[in-house]
Amino acid sequence: MSEAPLPETEMPTQIMVVSPTYNERENVPRLAAGLFALDIPNLRLLIVDDNSPDGTADVAEQLSAQYGGRIHVLRRTGPKGFAVSYLDGFQEAARLGADVIVQMDADLSHQPKHLPEMLAKLRQGYDVVIGSRYVPGGGVDVNWSPYRKFLSAWANRVYTPTLLRMPISDATSGYRAWRTDALLSLNVETIHANGYVFLVELIYVAYKLGCRIGESPIYFPDRQHGDSKMSSRIALEAALRVWQILWRYRHLTPAHRKPGNLAPVEQDAIR
Repeated sequence: MSEAPLPETEMPTQIMVVSPTYNERENVPRLAAGLFALDIPNLRLLIVDDNSPDGTADVAEQLSAQYGGRIHVLRRTGPKGFAVSYLDGFQEAARLGADVIVQMDADLSHQPKHLPEMLAKLRQGYDVVIGSRYVPGGGVDVNWSPYRKFLSAWANRVYTPTLLRMPISDATSGYRAWRTDALLSLNVETIHANGYVFLVELIYVAYKLGCRIGESPIYFPDRQHGDSKMSSRIALEAALRVWQILWRYRHLTPAHRKPGNLAPVEQDAIR
């Protein structure tokens, strides 16, 4: 993706990593240790737990004392799902005063070591920086099968950017650093998809509304602990729903951007 240089800006002070969880009690301590070992000032972690039966939320609350209250826990009891967890997490992070909101999976496929480079990129004036597997310096697990590597690269570098006419190399990456004011200006529609197409929709809305989008290279390993939430059905749904996203937002422009309100877009505004 070709990016014009942007003026250096002052980094906001409060940084909140938002991580949705479901049965991640083994991974949350590793995630917290990896993040706080970075020694980034004013970095906090918000665990958004979907009522995990393995006690993930309890583990996170116990860790909060260990890390001086730098871990917050949002226990969700409403409709379950990846997208809803993130939307609730964004609202809670903003309520807690975050200037920067980072999306990060709890399974350590999003490695904390890449976060400083993403924040440095954000400081250059971008509204959001994507941790990208498909820009120079990025990569995926060396043990992925050739078929999986091809499918992921084709989906992100060919199918999605061509269909949506969006110059982004990794639209399905869930590792992202947002300026909170930019994120709250998107007025994202309530999303009902049971899959990771939420990530495509969110970044496409940001692009259509004129957000400045950067990409920073990451290496993406497979999770080492717990079970993956991804399935062939979810992947197929995501591919098909890209067409729905294209149609739904075909008339969306920067004029529809409404600062400071992460709320559903009025249907008339994007019809």
